[in-house]
Amino acid sequence: MNKKEDMSLFGHLDELRKRLVVIFAVNIGAAMILFSQTDLIMDYLLAVNPGMELVYTTPSELLVVYVQLSFILAIVLCSPITVYEIWAFIEKGLYEKEKKYIMFTLVFGVIFFIAGVAFCYFMVLPTTLEFFIRIAIEEVSSMLSIQSYVSFVNMMLLSFGIVFEMPVIVFLLAKLGILRPEFLKKNRGMIIVLIFVFAAVITPPDVISQLMLGIPMLLLMELSIFICRLVYKEKKEKEAE
Repeated sequence: MNKKEDMSLFGHLDELRKRLVVIFAVNIGAAMILFSQTDLIMDYLLAVNPGMELVYTTPSELLVVYVQLSFILAIVLCSPITVYEIWAFIEKGLYEKEKKYIMFTLVFGVIFFIAGVAFCYFMVLPTTLEFFIRIAIEEVSSMLSIQSYVSFVNMMLLSFGIVFEMPVIVFLLAKLGILRPEFLKKNRGMIIVLIFVFAAVITPPDVISQLMLGIPMLLLMELSIFICRLVYKEKKEKEAE
């Protein structure tokens, strides 16, 4: 490796360092601002609570919850800046066609993630929490801690947000020629089994939560197969031309 290549490598590393500093500073700054608005954030999380009585069991538990919420929301809200900084670093080494595919994936990835979070917040969480209330027995008093409740809600929101990324990921893999519709159709049965295993692992151990995640995943799988088929067909037509 000559000196010019060494300088090029160090230049890339220096650029990466600067972009990571920007990402870190923006997220920390946003978390500090959001910490002052944690009460408002908690109101939204408690709005889906059908009547559970929440407690905190240690003096620092409520503070820990507020800090966690601030950082989680900061990461979500600052994700466009984070994505931009990462994109600005890697796009120089991509072909124009690859840039279009990845940019399309990033934009629709954000849209589908928000759709998954909204579906969970408005549809899944109220039903799941109401189910937990119904199975409670009078002889046992509910003493759910605020940290357990918030962790449960965050896990559910994040899980649905990630799951709704399936069509976007399939689109990108199909465009890059990594994934073909024949593979998805051939392994549909195995994918269905893996979907419900995945739903059982990342959701609480109740059938309602697992079904409310598993069924949308099945629909997303069928949508993904359809998208993959369209992409592959378009690719074949261009090759024929």
